[in-house]
Amino acid sequence: MAEPVGDAPLREFYEASPDAVVVLDQAGHILFANSRVEPLLGYLPRELVGKPHSVLMPARYRDTHAGHIHSFMDNPTPRMMGAGRDLVASRKDGSEFLTEISLSPYHAPDGLIVIAAMRDREALNPGRSVLEAEIADLKDLLGQAQLDSARMMARAGIEAAEHEAAQRLQGLLLEELHHRMKNMLATVIGITSQTLRAAETLEEGRHAISGRLVAMGRAQDLLLRARATGAGLADVISAAIEPFDSHEARRFVVQDTLIEVGAGAILPLTMSINELCTNAVKYGALSNDTGRVSITSTADETTQLFTLTWTETGGPMVQEPTRRSFGTRLLGALATQLHGDVRVRYEPTGVVYDLAIPLALLRTLRAN
Repeated sequence: MAEPVGDAPLREFYEASPDAVVVLDQAGHILFANSRVEPLLGYLPRELVGKPHSVLMPARYRDTHAGHIHSFMDNPTPRMMGAGRDLVASRKDGSEFLTEISLSPYHAPDGLIVIAAMRDREALNPGRSVLEAEIADLKDLLGQAQLDSARMMARAGIEAAEHEAAQRLQGLLLEELHHRMKNMLATVIGITSQTLRAAETLEEGRHAISGRLVAMGRAQDLLLRARATGAGLADVISAAIEPFDSHEARRFVVQDTLIEVGAGAILPLTMSINELCTNAVKYGALSNDTGRVSITSTADETTQLFTLTWTETGGPMVQEPTRRSFGTRLLGALATQLHGDVRVRYEPTGVVYDLAIPLALLRTLRAN
């Protein structure tokens, strides 16, 4: 089985996705499914492993869908499946619903795999009822600092007496806090165990863990200020590189940009840039006094693709590593959480990191 699926800490990134996620091999068979497939499709994750992807589509569309998957494998780039058309999925009980599916290729050690993120398009329809919209938004609202209790009770559909409503609201808050803490602790445990496993000394491991957890904290601060509606890309980059920059001699050249990113993209983008900074301090352009880092980004409205490029110059001569470190795998997992594609090149003049994300997803990813 491909490493990004079998690596337990990286499974946590798939589980953290707000969408139902299935991972396919090149033959179109399901290697992994996260827990969100059950409420969306009615399957337990283990029931899907080993099955062809066509089990998720109505029988009348399976031949056409198989052709689309083969076409994607011939040209694997991040994209929305069936853009501009009504795409229908099938649940375990045979019922059907309109869906949106984003496809993201990942070049694992064992070969190409595809991460498919599914969501119920009807549940996202702006024309749905007010009650449905309120219930869908409740989870995100619970995580914010300034909560209006009257609106909270309306979103929970509470029409009982004031005392009973307060008790139910408290229960919802505790349940949401418990869920968020479990997700956060699982991520911290994964990062800690993998970092210590790769570290050569305890001090090196301590320093690496501290840097990664500080990056998570800075991203959470930015999320709180953004009130879960998103933030400017420039603010995300600035928050990530600030601990590594020098006020006496600026080490970063960051392209001015007005691109807005969804709340769900803030944490993985911040963690990715922090990982690149940490590596540059140890081995690359930030390990001496002359190195520099250039960060550029583009949003192509024609191809509907966002790209971010990190380019190091002026540091020691670079050689491609002989083994794939946890940091490299973490960059891949973070790109998967963004439904994007990442490529790292070890040029002699410095590391070049390219990240490509479907533009619509970058803008609309919601915080988990």
